[in-house]
Amino acid sequence: MKTILVVQGKGGGPKTATVRNLAVAAATAGLRVGTLDTDPQGSLTHWHSLRPADVAPIAGEQRVLGEVERPTPQDLDLLVIDTPTAVEFFPESTALLFDAADLVLVPVRPGPEDLVSMQAMLPYLQSRRRPMRLLLSQIQPRLRETADARAIISGMGTPAPVEIPLLQEVPRSFMAGLGTAEIPGTRTGPLFRDLWAYLSVEMGV
Repeated sequence: MKTILVVQGKGGGPKTATVRNLAVAAATAGLRVGTLDTDPQGSLTHWHSLRPADVAPIAGEQRVLGEVERPTPQDLDLLVIDTPTAVEFFPESTALLFDAADLVLVPVRPGPEDLVSMQAMLPYLQSRRRPMRLLLSQIQPRLRETADARAIISGMGTPAPVEIPLLQEVPRSFMAGLGTAEIPGTRTGPLFRDLWAYLSVEMGV
């Protein structure tokens, strides 16, 4: 089983959207996929409760971060873990998740608050010594801030070659219990498939 840990220092970011859409992309590619929701807000768990019965199955489990033990194989090919903000304040549980991760994925929005938060969190992430990729998300491609953010995160680590635009189709898919890769005609569905294809190669899936 491969494990992707999704973390972000700034609250209100696209962690859960990234987790669920990445899980859907992998599940629709034929993998046995599960998610672990460690955020007390439980947004990912709520999304699971909305999933239609006739879509790709994705196993879901919820355990708040302070109660998490090391994830163990569950007859899955992929486990994607959602986390609360500021995981560094839960050192023991967070260390277990980092140790279990084959790859750490960090969504970053192209705004100054997110970039400052990412810069502050970077020493902690680097101290965990796990493979890490940065995902520029909720972007507006034509804005100068997006180009600036692209340059800044390139100095922080390895950016994923896929960027996720700011589109209402992503939150709308949440209320349908779907990922955008399951909805025909979306712009972000193919991008999340491309993101999964890239990460799967990086992890040797």
